[in-house]
Amino acid sequence: MKVFFIGGGNIAKIVYQELRDEIEKCWYYDVIETDLPCERLERFFVPEDADVVVECASVDAVKQYGLDVLKSGKDFYIISSGAFSDVEFFDKFMEELKRSSQTVYIPSGAIGGLDIIRAVKKFISKVELVTRKPPKAFNLENLSEEQVIFSGNARQAIEEFPQNTNVSMTLSLAVGDFDKVDVRIVADPKIEENVHEINIYSSVGEYKIIHKNKPSPNPKTSYLAPLSLVSALRKRAERFQVG
Repeated sequence: MKVFFIGGGNIAKIVYQELRDEIEKCWYYDVIETDLPCERLERFFVPEDADVVVECASVDAVKQYGLDVLKSGKDFYIISSGAFSDVEFFDKFMEELKRSSQTVYIPSGAIGGLDIIRAVKKFISKVELVTRKPPKAFNLENLSEEQVIFSGNARQAIEEFPQNTNVSMTLSLAVGDFDKVDVRIVADPKIEENVHEINIYSSVGEYKIIHKNKPSPNPKTSYLAPLSLVSALRKRAERFQVG
C-alpha cells in the first residue's frame, strides 16, 4: 500500500505503526516537520504513485485540501468528518465527488455501532448521543453532581460545541438525517474519561452502545479513532470480510 498522509502527527503515527508491514511507501504533508517515518512534502500535492490519501490532520485541512484530493482520483479516507458541518463545503464536496471515480471513506472514529445504523437505517425513528466528560473538559470547577450543559439536535451541537463535531457529524452522516439525531452533553464529576452513549430507536429494535474510550498519546484524541482508520484501510485489502 502506498499512502499519502495529510498531517504527520499523533493519528498518522498510530496508523503508520499499525500498518507499517503493509505500507510499501508513504508521504506526508504537514505545516511542520514531524518524526513520522515517511517522505515529507514541502508543498501540498497528491503524489501520483499514491494508492490512497489519508487525512489525519483537522477539519480545516479537509476543507482546504479535500477538493484537490477528489480531483486527484485517489481514494480518500477522512477522520475529521466535522468538516462536513459546513453546509456550503459539503455541497461543493459532494458535487465534485459526483464528477470523480474514487471512493470516500469516513471511518467510525471514536464511536461504534454504525454497522447497526446502516442495517436498520430506513427503520430508524430517532438516535440519541449522550456524551459525558469530566467537568475540567468544560472548564467547570467544584461540580458535585452531573450537569447537562447542552441538549438539542446534532446541527446545534456541532455549532455550539465544535470540539465534539467529529462524533456528532459521523453519527449524523450515518443516520442520513440531522433531525433524527438528538445530542446531550453532560459534565460528570464521577468520571475521568470521555464516555459516549448511543441509543438507536427503530421499528425493528432498540440498541444501546456505550463507549468508554482511553486516550491516545495525544489526550485530546481517543485511541479508538486512529484504530478505526487502521481498520478501514486494512479492510480494502481483505477478500473475506465480516461485518
